[in-house]
Amino acid sequence: MADIRPFPALRYSPDVDLAAAVCPPFDIISPEQQRDLHQRSPFNAVRLELAQGNGDRYRRSAETLRNWLDQGVLRRHEPPSFYLYRQAFQHGTNSYSRRLLFARLRLEEWERGIVLPHEQTFGGPKEDRLKLLRAIRLNTSPVYLLYRDQEARIQPLLATAESRPPLVQFTDPEGQPQALWRIDDAALLAALAAAFGAEKLYVADGHHRYETALAYRDECRAAAPTWTSSEPENLALAALTAADDPGLLVLPIHRLTNADIPWAQALERLGAFFEIEVIPSPAALLSTLSDRGRALPAFGLAAAESPNLYLLTISGPDAVAHLLPQGKPAPWRDLDATIATYAVLRHGLQLSDAQMSGYSTLWFTEDAEEALHTVREGAARYALLLNPVPVRRILAVADTGERMPPKSTFFYPKVPTGLVFNPLDNSQ
Repeated sequence: MADIRPFPALRYSPDVDLAAAVCPPFDIISPEQQRDLHQRSPFNAVRLELAQGNGDRYRRSAETLRNWLDQGVLRRHEPPSFYLYRQAFQHGTNSYSRRLLFARLRLEEWERGIVLPHEQTFGGPKEDRLKLLRAIRLNTSPVYLLYRDQEARIQPLLATAESRPPLVQFTDPEGQPQALWRIDDAALLAALAAAFGAEKLYVADGHHRYETALAYRDECRAAAPTWTSSEPENLALAALTAADDPGLLVLPIHRLTNADIPWAQALERLGAFFEIEVIPSPAALLSTLSDRGRALPAFGLAAAESPNLYLLTISGPDAVAHLLPQGKPAPWRDLDATIATYAVLRHGLQLSDAQMSGYSTLWFTEDAEEALHTVREGAARYALLLNPVPVRRILAVADTGERMPPKSTFFYPKVPTGLVFNPLDNSQ
């Protein structure tokens, strides 16, 4: 099954402020945040992950990496090790803490069923990440994966590692404590590798990074005169969390659209399959949406042409079955994201295939209040609010071999970039 291995990490020198050096992964960094991160520290990982300015950003990342290696800002650490990360964070008024293990993961084709995707991806980011990987030969951000720990072997091993003094502790910019442990005990390394050998892994976040790593491996293999499968390109940086970790938080991703259909017509079309209720306030909508969604697929809806907020609850278990693609497994057909895509957006709001893939007509946010505000200020015609997907349902869909619609899940928070880097070049 899964093949994870310790690795000779590139890590920041102890005199670098790690709190100022880490950054989010590239795909959630806005232009404003990119500028802020560059200003936060001359050694912020964004200078590798997403170099600033126009022109050849990939060449600038490569130059930065060479300079940091020459100056000792980044150092390679032998012997190969695993790294355990305890990430504390807040969301709303709630506090969380989750455990992640950094390792090298042997790349496997999806078809082998060892590493499974859970949602569809867009093409553009993969080409960008492939260009960066060619330029720097370094995994900057990990692929974030889940595992079940079916034999309950992994968590006790990680607890043993966490009982020892951490390698480094720091407070993140939000004031939350963070800690990183290095696992280099030979017996513990072997026990962890063996335990993961009984597991399937599920990509929670980083589908683009995984598929980019596959493409880069294949590219290197095609160009090599010989190939042994022991080359570093066969492995990628991974961060692994148990599916039942109490700090694992999945947020919904809401839809915003400039669909052309008038509200009165949309209301008529949706009313054929959904019970539609007027809800008095955003707070009441979110609360009722959460409560109703425990039993049946339900959605919040705001329309620019109406001052009201609406709750859509499916009128019966088979009400929209004929609107969904046929031949798909039940876990996929029952997803709120599937019903939102085909029953609400495509049928109710009449979005075409081209509009479904165009950011000018359909875009996304994790912030429900922002979605409603966008409609009220006239920047979108409709906002569709969803409930989060339970982790067990994410894994169930992946087990069928299907993928959820794009932007179905948002694992919060993102795994920071810069705690450890995985070199694919022995000279690094």
